[in-house]
Amino acid sequence: MKIKSYVINFITNFALAWQLLTVIPLPLNPKEINNLPGRSTAYYPLVGLILGGLLAGSGQLLFAFLPGGLAAALLLTLWAGLTGLLHLDGLMDSCDGLLPPRDPARRLEIMQDSHVGAFGVVGVILLLLLKFNALAAVPAVDRVSALVVGPVLARWAMTWVMARYPPARREGLAVYFGKDVGWGQVGGASVVAAGVGFLFMGWAAALLLFGLTWLTATLVARLALARIGGLTGDVYGAICEVSEAVVLISVVLFS
Repeated sequence: MKIKSYVINFITNFALAWQLLTVIPLPLNPKEINNLPGRSTAYYPLVGLILGGLLAGSGQLLFAFLPGGLAAALLLTLWAGLTGLLHLDGLMDSCDGLLPPRDPARRLEIMQDSHVGAFGVVGVILLLLLKFNALAAVPAVDRVSALVVGPVLARWAMTWVMARYPPARREGLAVYFGKDVGWGQVGGASVVAAGVGFLFMGWAAALLLFGLTWLTATLVARLALARIGGLTGDVYGAICEVSEAVVLISVVLFS
């Protein structure tokens, strides 16, 4: 019975994480099972591993048959599409809310607004340019590793900040998924992320990228903490996007 319960919990928590972070449908509807949503955060890097595998396989095919620029553009389009643009939307809202001079209450109102401002447009364009050029510049020998490890570490960063920093609002996505997140989830996510990093890049490179991802997530989280008193779902998405870009750029610089 314990094994059956463990398997059910694993599948349910993974499904919750998968449905939040991707647009690929699953036959299981986790809402039908009463699990604490925060427990699913331990599985975020596992979702990133599967996404990274899809991207790595697609990247190998695209770069084998198409010019580098076109292959990078199509791969970036697939990357954004697999997540339903969720994290990019969070990045845009975060840029609109956190960057211009406003009081905290007004910043939160802006981040809840469905309209996109100039800061959000410029922010997402710059990030996509960075990702596109990094994808085009990653050496072929390192492409699979970068495309697998990047999504894994970025989603580990989401789990880390959800456990480490308070939410900015009393309700919303950040509260729903974050209230049950503990260091057990961070530990589980860290084991998966560390294992993937070691297998694909070795300990030295994995530790370096871990450190850079942690620093990136911490800087963005501290900015949100200073300007709106905590983190939101939009900030989580921004951390994911920026962390992926940092990993790609780092692979290009240090390869």
